[in-house]
Amino acid sequence: MLQTKYANNFAFIDLLFNLIVGISFLFIISFLLINDPKREENTEPLAEYMIILSWDSEIDVDIDLWIHGPSGVVGFQSPVSGFMYLDKDDLGHRNDSVWRNGEQHVLKLNREIVNIRGFHSGEYIVNIHYYGGPEAYKTVNANVEVIKLNPFSVVHESSQKLFKRGQEKTIVRFTMDGQGHYSNINFLKKTIVYQQRSGEVIHPGGL
Repeated sequence: MLQTKYANNFAFIDLLFNLIVGISFLFIISFLLINDPKREENTEPLAEYMIILSWDSEIDVDIDLWIHGPSGVVGFQSPVSGFMYLDKDDLGHRNDSVWRNGEQHVLKLNREIVNIRGFHSGEYIVNIHYYGGPEAYKTVNANVEVIKLNPFSVVHESSQKLFKRGQEKTIVRFTMDGQGHYSNINFLKKTIVYQQRSGEVIHPGGL
């Protein structure tokens, strides 16, 4: 009888120990999954400014967004400069397609976005350029938005018409200070794609 009672106590102790271990493990897992609100508040935003170019979704043309900032020039040949990042070089319908069940589907979304992810004081010049494409003989309606995200405000928004391949337009110029505030909005023309150097025309985009 004594041996049976001794064995039963060991089984109960073993069960109790496993139960405590299991509860402790679940507590640790739940504690690790708790979100720290302070950590989310301190997370750096993905962008401080967004510059969005969109154009006629039905027309298969390539329009390029170019930004000249304090750190240099951002465009399809130089997609990163300082805090400026070109998210995608949209080629028109050529890189807007997906394959489903062996069939190609065109998403017909013509849009390029440059994100500015930090504050670099100086002037920013926003240009668009009619690069080309299969339907480059058509007039294109383009829309450009310059948005400050934190806090939200629209720096500039306008609709533009591009009439021919190779045409470049200055959309807006503005100045940013070291705290991200903008001022001195103007529309003075400045060439970014075509630059004069020693009498030679430099065309980074090509035609």
